[in-house]
Amino acid sequence: MYSDRLRELFHSRTHAGKLEDATHYGEAGIPGQGPYIQIWLRVAEGQVEATRFKTYGCPAAISCAEAVAAWSEGQPLAALSGITARDVIDWVGGVPEGKEHCSELAALCLISTRAK
Repeated sequence: MYSDRLRELFHSRTHAGKLEDATHYGEAGIPGQGPYIQIWLRVAEGQVEATRFKTYGCPAAISCAEAVAAWSEGQPLAALSGITARDVIDWVGGVPEGKEHCSELAALCLISTRAK
């Protein structure tokens, strides 16, 4: 069962799409082999100004990607390395049993961001 917050994030997809003027990029998963998330950030003076994502996966993967994108905006770049799957689960209000890998991928994607 999906939480109300997870459904809300899935339907909003406010941060979906590629960020053309991104300065940083991250990805997690393997294309064509389950959920795959890409994330783009625009960073200035060590602060995340904008974040966008693309994902190929279920509603839980999409919601987790939206959650990390929304959270990251306004954060210092250094804060991204401390994100955990548990943080993502909390931000989406929980994930159904068997979908824990979606929060792990979203956290890994954010942690993996590097300057382009």
